[in-house]
Amino acid sequence: MGAAIGALGHLGIRKESSFASGGAVDAWQPFNSESIELTFNNVYSDKIQNTPEQVGGQQGTESVAGNITFSVSPQNPSQWWTCGLGQASSPFFPERDLSSLLLQIDRETAAVQVSGCMVNSLSFSSAQGGELTCSVDLEASGMSSVVAGSPVFTANDSPYLHEEATFSLNGTNDTSVTAFSVAINNNLVADLFGTGRRRIAIPAGKCVVTGTFTKLFDDVVERNAFLNAQERSFKATFARQGASFIINCPKIRYNTHPENISGQSDYILETFSFTGYVNDPSTENSIRISGDTSL
Repeated sequence: MGAAIGALGHLGIRKESSFASGGAVDAWQPFNSESIELTFNNVYSDKIQNTPEQVGGQQGTESVAGNITFSVSPQNPSQWWTCGLGQASSPFFPERDLSSLLLQIDRETAAVQVSGCMVNSLSFSSAQGGELTCSVDLEASGMSSVVAGSPVFTANDSPYLHEEATFSLNGTNDTSVTAFSVAINNNLVADLFGTGRRRIAIPAGKCVVTGTFTKLFDDVVERNAFLNAQERSFKATFARQGASFIINCPKIRYNTHPENISGQSDYILETFSFTGYVNDPSTENSIRISGDTSL
């Protein structure tokens, strides 16, 4: 058998009906990279027994964690948004409790199935000349060997490009945004094993939304808003024909704002970091993700 190569791998996903309940894959996700790993937290005794050697070792708890990174396309499976934020369909916004995912990862030589996958964070980003990407950090219950299924992918479903985005800063479109990122952190509690070897639950904690964007320093509108500590909003809309993917942070505050001169031949950029929040939790959301897949 020859060496396995990444290009022949594939990833299947499923929203589980309950935590770590498993089931059959019902969607396939093209992806850029994955780093899902199983760790045995083995127990090695500190007992003193007239020897300089480690005496004894026992299997302890096990945990699974890692990252999946993929480019977001018009027909992208929505299970990520459901399990990372909440809601069964668009729009997606923070809620508790979150559902878990099942992953089936084919690494060509062999495949693994990972159950009870909880989304610790979702991070979206794009930069001029590149694609809209999503990075998902996961904590999971268990991993086992499996016979990989046969993937089915949507033809001609190309990822969104930065050039297809419209960026709205406090309600005004700005065409000078060169890069952005928005992260949703669910602050998972990942140490609940009880009397078992696998996690019995991985509940989500407080949802924190943060982001950055970089734009040409060609006006002082957002700079003045930063200096005056004003409340703002941020919205990124990726659109192609009838499809769209929208990341909306209705209320944000800027935390930092560097506008450094890097060199005599470089154009000056300004970067804003921000945090999303709500004033009235009964009517507002710190972030809303909307996806229209109608091409």
